[in-house]
Amino acid sequence: MEVHDLEKSFGAVVAAHDINVVVEEGETVGVIGANGAGKTTFVNLVTGHLPPGGGTVEFMGRSILGHSVRAIARMGLCRSFQVPQIFLSETVFDNLMMAFGIAEQEGATLLTPLREDRRAARVEAHLARYQIAEYRDVTGAALPQGIRKLLDIAMATVRKPRLLMLDEPTSGISAEEKFAIMDILMQALREEQTTVLFIEHDMEIVERYVARVLAFYQGEIICDAPTREALRDERVLEYVLGREHAAASPAPAPRSPSGGDALAVSDLDVSIGATPILRGVHLSVPSGSMCGLIGRNGAGKTTFMRAVMGALSIRQGRVQFGDVDLAAAPAHRRAHMGIGFMPEDRRLVPELTAEENILLPVWATGADNAGERLQWIYGLMPEVEEFRHRGATSLSGGQQKFVAFARALMCGTRLLLLDEPGEGIAPIFAQRMVEILDDLKKEGLSVLVAESNDVHIARLLDRTFVIERGSIVEGG
Repeated sequence: MEVHDLEKSFGAVVAAHDINVVVEEGETVGVIGANGAGKTTFVNLVTGHLPPGGGTVEFMGRSILGHSVRAIARMGLCRSFQVPQIFLSETVFDNLMMAFGIAEQEGATLLTPLREDRRAARVEAHLARYQIAEYRDVTGAALPQGIRKLLDIAMATVRKPRLLMLDEPTSGISAEEKFAIMDILMQALREEQTTVLFIEHDMEIVERYVARVLAFYQGEIICDAPTREALRDERVLEYVLGREHAAASPAPAPRSPSGGDALAVSDLDVSIGATPILRGVHLSVPSGSMCGLIGRNGAGKTTFMRAVMGALSIRQGRVQFGDVDLAAAPAHRRAHMGIGFMPEDRRLVPELTAEENILLPVWATGADNAGERLQWIYGLMPEVEEFRHRGATSLSGGQQKFVAFARALMCGTRLLLLDEPGEGIAPIFAQRMVEILDDLKKEGLSVLVAESNDVHIARLLDRTFVIERGSIVEGG
């Protein structure tokens, strides 16, 4: 692939400027940069998801500008997304059957009847190549995040692409699983002789699997070099890794929370369909404390958060918020009670601006201090105020995380539930997220943070609960 003089702006915001890239066949190229640097915009431009404002894109010696996303994919340039695009209600086998069926039948859509003869054997081989055969009959909704990622990429490779672009392949995967998942993925792509370019925030992954790095900053490539050289580049250190800010500040003095528990959960059982997910969970968040719920992906963290928020039915147990039994309260009343929730996948309304998304909870509750609360949030998170008038879909994944955080703060005056706030964001943004949590701790807000590990937030936590296979195994 050859890209020359690529340009793209969203109004006054320059998302890509003077981008020049050549990707040789057989290369593995890593794309790094802070959230909002232009990485995903670059991938969207070259794969046809966005029209460029100028420049050229050639693939296998042929211009692909103006071609549809599907046409570009059929030429052999495919991509995956940060959030796996799989059918959650279908099994792994059926997901791949649909992908192969559409790939094999020119002009097919999801509404086209698909012949199953001669396809099942190809699906079985793909299951084996990506080492997901044991999940063959499991629905997408019940898969661990790492297996969802592998399935999503397996579906993207059914056409045997010449070049595959991956958007954060380890996003949402726990530290314990990421290397195993990447080993499987890279081995499969080598067997398929696929050239790979992937966006990644995890520098351990970049150092281990990438031969060459493209570093983005404010829509421009500031470094194009072999990996070891790129990660020592002064501009990369300053604008991408933020290592000058990496020194940890002193741990705050331990507090002795008073006033009872903001949240008290006991004997909590939750199932999704017929599958038990949470079993006998006990957990309490003292008023004014910051607590952590730590566990690998698939351990039950998100299920716990969703159960507390009323998005999942509670099979057994109690969820007490002050003197209110949340199990008996309608889900929408949480915002009225002062509970704010930041979901791991952000859940922004794409038609609204960043500020409108932040204001959604008070529009629903009719709170009369919306303006005052919004200004407090902008004081806490001034970077959000800078892009408050931009549409949600024009924001990077990291910027969307900050908006989801701000939205939770808008109604979370008594309790804040944060589901993996540091997942899938650049190191410099992750450091900023910790700074904001530190400020919230000083404010005395009751907070429960779910993360796959506590490496960045351990010093802030008054209590840490470790969850494995749906049960609390350590903490208190």
